[in-house]
Amino acid sequence: MIIKMAWKNIFRYKRRTLITASAIAFGVFFTILMDALLFGMDNESLQNLLDYETGGAKIFAKGYFEEREKYPVNYLISAEEKQQIFSELDKQKKKYTPQVFASSEIYFNEDYFPASGSISSVLIGVDIEKSKDVFLTSTKIEQGRWFTEEDKSFGGVIIGSWIAQDMNAEPGYYLTVQCKGKGGFTQTMDVPIIGIIQTPDINVNMNHVYMDIDFLDQMLEMEGDVTAISIDLGSQSTVDKNFTKLSQSLLLPENTELYSWSQIERDLISIQALYSNLTSVLMFFMFIVAAVGISNTMLMSVLERRNEIAMLKAMGYTHFYILRLFMYEGISIGIVGCILGMIIAFIANIPLSVYGLDFTNMLGEVDIGYRISGIMKSGWNLSGFISISLGSLLVCAIASYIPAVSTVKEETAEIFRKV
Repeated sequence: MIIKMAWKNIFRYKRRTLITASAIAFGVFFTILMDALLFGMDNESLQNLLDYETGGAKIFAKGYFEEREKYPVNYLISAEEKQQIFSELDKQKKKYTPQVFASSEIYFNEDYFPASGSISSVLIGVDIEKSKDVFLTSTKIEQGRWFTEEDKSFGGVIIGSWIAQDMNAEPGYYLTVQCKGKGGFTQTMDVPIIGIIQTPDINVNMNHVYMDIDFLDQMLEMEGDVTAISIDLGSQSTVDKNFTKLSQSLLLPENTELYSWSQIERDLISIQALYSNLTSVLMFFMFIVAAVGISNTMLMSVLERRNEIAMLKAMGYTHFYILRLFMYEGISIGIVGCILGMIIAFIANIPLSVYGLDFTNMLGEVDIGYRISGIMKSGWNLSGFISISLGSLLVCAIASYIPAVSTVKEETAEIFRKV
C-alpha cells in the first residue's frame, strides 16, 4: 500500500520529477559508459599482453628478470638447458617458443628512404613455427610476409607499423640493425624489410623488430643459447590457474626461473588498476548529483506537504511510516532515472563495443599505459551496471530521508501552526 502511494505521489509534480529523474539518468548513463570503456580497454590490453608479448609465462636465466628492461645479453639459457626445458614442456603438452631479446638501434639512409636517421627498438629473435603456437604476431602482417626457411640463412626483418610509418618504410628496403651479441660485442647487420606488422598492441607496433632466431643465433654468436622461453597458458580466464599448476609440476634447470605474465608486467597491470579506479571517482560524483537532485526535490515536497504530514500524524501513523513514504518516493524517482540511464547506456555501448572510439592521433604522441592500438572498445561489465544502479538508489533513499526527518519529528500542533 505504502509503495503504491509513494509511486503515485511522484506524479503529483511531473515537471520536478522529470528534471530530477533526468539528472539521475545522465549520471547513471555517463558513469556506466565510462566504466564499460575502462573495462573493455583493460581486458583488451591484458589479452594483448598474452597474445603478443608475454604469453602465459616465461622462463629466464637467473638474474635476467631483475634487469629485463635493459635486455641484457649476459643472462642466457644455455643450449643444454633449453633442450631440457623443451623436454619437460613436451611431457606436459605445453606449447612454447624460444626467444632472443636485444636492445637495438635501427639506421636508415637516403639510398632507400626519404631521409637518413635512426630509431631505437627491441630486437626479438623468433622461431618461425613455434612462435605461431604462442603468439598471434604472424597473423598480423600488414605488408610483405612472415619468415620462411630462406630467411634462416639470408636474414630479413619484420618491423612494427609505427616504426615503418616513422621511416616511410616499405618491404624490400634495407636497414642497418645494430645490437650487442653474446659476450658484449657490437654486431651490425644490413637486412631487408620483409614484412610490416599491425597488431592491436601499441607497444609491438611502436618498438618491436623481429628476426629469425636461427639467423640471429649466427650473427650474435649465441651458440644455441636463448634469452627466454615463452609458454602458452590460455586466455585471461584460465592463465593464472594454469600457471599455478605448471609452477608446481615443472622441473627446471637450476640456473633458470619461471615467471607468470602478471609478474613480468606487474608495473603495467598496476597502472591499469589505477586507471580502473577512476570508475569509483566517477561514481562518487554521480552520487553527489543524485543526492543533490533528490534532496532538493524531496525538500520541496516536504515543505509543500506539511499539512499532509500533520494529518498522517494526527491519524496515528508512526514517524517511521511517514519517513518510509518519502524514502520510497525518492527511490521511485531514482528507479525511473536509473532505468532511463541504463537503457541509454546499453544502446550507446553497442557501437562502442563493436567499433570503439578512434584515438589513433592522440596515441601517436602519448603513452596512456594500455597495450591497445588507437581504437578503444568498451566491454560489457554486468557488475558495473548493477553496482552503479544500486549505489544511486541507495543515495536516493538517504537523500530522501534527510529532508523529511526534521519535519516528521515536530509535534502535530506545531506543524499545523506553521502551515
